[in-house]
Amino acid sequence: MPWTRDFRLSEPPRREIHLIPRNANDWEAQCNHSIDSLLDLAREKKTFPRLGKKRDEKMPILGARFDVAIERSASSLFGIIGRGAHMNVYVRSPSGLKIWVPQRGLQKATYGGMLDNCVAGGVAAEEMPFDCIVREAEEEAGLDDRVVREQAKPVGTVGYFNVSDEKAGGEVGLMNPGLLYCYDLEVGEDAVFKVVDDDVHAFHLMTMEEAMESMREGRWKPASALVMLDFFVRHGIVTAENENDYAEIVSRLRRRLPFPTRPS
Repeated sequence: MPWTRDFRLSEPPRREIHLIPRNANDWEAQCNHSIDSLLDLAREKKTFPRLGKKRDEKMPILGARFDVAIERSASSLFGIIGRGAHMNVYVRSPSGLKIWVPQRGLQKATYGGMLDNCVAGGVAAEEMPFDCIVREAEEEAGLDDRVVREQAKPVGTVGYFNVSDEKAGGEVGLMNPGLLYCYDLEVGEDAVFKVVDDDVHAFHLMTMEEAMESMREGRWKPASALVMLDFFVRHGIVTAENENDYAEIVSRLRRRLPFPTRPS
């Protein structure tokens, strides 16, 4: 990382990076500006060839004592917790539960062509998880704002720690902790989902068995597979009676992350 003069690196054995305070009257603005300048320089020098283009999409740094954010495409470089909101949309049919599963756009930089939860997105800075669900539901699935606000149900969180691979689209081998806020939405059998934008290639209505089989085949985006697995557990599809690793699965879906998620 091409650290600028705004940062100070401590010597081994305790490696630390400190942001040097220069303007005590507006410390928050300085933090955000220093991080932006650092990333601009990294792009200029092509330090991380797979960093991607600069986008006006910032993610909060959880645990900070004031509002400070970092560009989404660069957050993995710093190992901070990624924050997302995911919603499974399901149908009760005479033959059992079915789930609406989108296939991600084939040209997407991250996990292109893989299966996903019906609605999913990163929770931006100064955005609440449910507001993210409402926004993404309209943008990606064409769901009516009122329906989502009245009928979507919060069902907990999923925590994970992922190592990025070639499919992730950015630098390979980065440690990516994540916290996902999960929601369920039940719709009628007459509901039909159509592609709204290039983020989705197609929507599929799957039985629970078909969804499970597609997970076994490795066709899902990893984080979304965890949210789907959590759905199986909560709806009694995966139980202690039919899965020997049930206790281990349930505990790992609630992985405790070794970083603060709120100011201490």
